[in-house]
Amino acid sequence: MTAHSRYIFCDIDGTLLHAKGSGRIAFGDAFESAYGVAVDMAHINFAGATDIRVVEQLLREQGLEPDPMHTARFFELLPGLLDENMAKFPPTVFPGVGAFLERVSTHWNLALVTGNIRTCAYLKLKHGGLASYFSDIGGFGDDDGDRNRMAALALERAGNPEGSFLLGDTPSDIEAARTNSMVSVAVCNGQFDRATLEAESPDIIVDSFEDAEHLFQALDV
Repeated sequence: MTAHSRYIFCDIDGTLLHAKGSGRIAFGDAFESAYGVAVDMAHINFAGATDIRVVEQLLREQGLEPDPMHTARFFELLPGLLDENMAKFPPTVFPGVGAFLERVSTHWNLALVTGNIRTCAYLKLKHGGLASYFSDIGGFGDDDGDRNRMAALALERAGNPEGSFLLGDTPSDIEAARTNSMVSVAVCNGQFDRATLEAESPDIIVDSFEDAEHLFQALDV
């Protein structure tokens, strides 16, 4: 990561890589260990979600009251379980991501806006071989449950740079960019197709990082 004043903020899951269920399994195991209740994670939609909000959803569904001690225990357990799962089943990095990050990292700072808690975010990048491209700046799922406020916090931590880009694969990412006067880049790697993302009017849309020359032009790299 080089000391430039320009920032590209990236989502992780569905944008840069596919975790192949490692996070979902870790989430369920950590919840059961912390709260003593087994949960079915199959129906949980993580796309555009934040870890805090998913915990709140599980508590509501199980009829449990939020408990700071149990929730703290959950977030203590989650990274270790995720790390174990990803060591066995490494994530799939989407085609073109490595080349994209290599090209832009010499001109832009790379940071994160992700629903993952900070520790899990960097574990996913580590197992995907992408961690070296990113600074420690970002907005994370243990900062706030609201993605718009997470993006605002990421900008604040970066010194509120103008002309920042936010890359993501969901309508929530596009909204977070728009709310915070960032250039929104929709990436069609996740569960939302091009038509759905186009309907949200992102500034730029790419089908994959292998076909992103117009994004490179916008970034002037």
